[in-house]
Amino acid sequence: MQARHNHCDPLGETGVEELAQSDPQVWAEFFRETSQKELDNLTRERQHMARQRGTTDLSHAGASLAKEDFVAARLPLLQASTHPSYCYTSREFYELEVERIFLREWLCVGRVDQVEKPGDYFTLRLLGESLVVVRDREGEIRVLSTVCRHRGMEIVEGAGARRSFECPYHGWTYSLRGELMGAPEMEKTENFDKRQCQLPSLRAESWEGFIFVNFDLQAQPLGPALAGLSQQLKNYKLSEMRSIEPLVYDCNWNWKIMVENMMECYHHLGLHRDTVEPLMPGRLTTTEDLDGAYAIMHLPTIEQDVGLSGQGSYVKRMEALSLLPVIEGLSPEERGKAIVFTVYPTHMVILTPDSMIYYQAFPEGADRMTLRITLCVPPSTMERPDVAQSLKQARDFIVMFNNQDMWACESVQRGLSSRLARPGRYCHLEKAIWQISRYVMRRVLETEDTAYDDPSAKEASDS
Repeated sequence: MQARHNHCDPLGETGVEELAQSDPQVWAEFFRETSQKELDNLTRERQHMARQRGTTDLSHAGASLAKEDFVAARLPLLQASTHPSYCYTSREFYELEVERIFLREWLCVGRVDQVEKPGDYFTLRLLGESLVVVRDREGEIRVLSTVCRHRGMEIVEGAGARRSFECPYHGWTYSLRGELMGAPEMEKTENFDKRQCQLPSLRAESWEGFIFVNFDLQAQPLGPALAGLSQQLKNYKLSEMRSIEPLVYDCNWNWKIMVENMMECYHHLGLHRDTVEPLMPGRLTTTEDLDGAYAIMHLPTIEQDVGLSGQGSYVKRMEALSLLPVIEGLSPEERGKAIVFTVYPTHMVILTPDSMIYYQAFPEGADRMTLRITLCVPPSTMERPDVAQSLKQARDFIVMFNNQDMWACESVQRGLSSRLARPGRYCHLEKAIWQISRYVMRRVLETEDTAYDDPSAKEASDS
């Protein structure tokens, strides 16, 4: 919501931040009772003030005024409201996310098995940058810019295996480490030094078989922040999983809509009532109380060994007969549930007893992104004689429920673009997206969220 509440009559002289901190119930009551007319008047006033400044309402004073729009979002779960709609539609807010989230955080770009041997590479676009992920001759995985240091031509596209990269424009050649090896006819150029023409590189780190990159050279390592998650998921042997050809979609919605859709099972009751809900009832989902680098949910299934690929008697009755084998070494508890987690900001993973599906959301603007969905299975599964048909049926089921999600996400984007869109309230089954909301607020507003500093606040959120 874009309204300004601190000079409405119901508040008198009390500032909205002070009111919310001193008495959340009073704030919540005011938030519900403020008329639509008052809210619209405040919105128009805010826009007028922004025009007078000659700037947008999000870019002045370090977005300090925008912080007031997030007071309700910073309350405990069962008192909180969702983000203002402009967080999903505003170019200015998206640019703040790029600056304060995506250029500072670890972003998943693929899997280690995509570059198994020296010389193996694949390319991608990330935040407008053209990059190549390659394993060099020493076995190290590197992420390099594909932009030639001569005139800016992209030196490589697609995926494959190379001993070096040669720019197709003028023949400049680079090693797999990004060093300039050859530059025809440049010996006459004064003070030309090949050592000063290396391809720029990003920091790269692998975690459980995933490749992450970071634009921030000063960022903390990723591994220690995910040590607890690695321990919890050790029986799945994620690093050994083999990737299948991904599904790729161009999506007309904000990246947060995709992550939020992934991290709540409340919509199983509606959107997936005939697909996922019969297998993994949304009401049974639990979300761990975390406030770090990731969020994780546990989804009990109707019986053991139910996977999205087609295991379990109920799924067989639905004729999803892929029958991928169960991952060896799982505990009885792990065979009786699915796990869904997100490593902030956009690395989303679904684990079932027979497979792993990971989602990559590559933001391209406030209302568009590229989505890649990759099914992964253990090496032993890939050796089965019937694997091709089994994987096809698994992918078909993924496409079926994903098409439902995509239809919903696109509709949500249109809805949040409405002039009449207002923040909503959370269900107790949406704890993970409330956690994600707090993460986004901390990063974009560059402020500490103290919702859990007060024991009573945590108690309220858990009740």
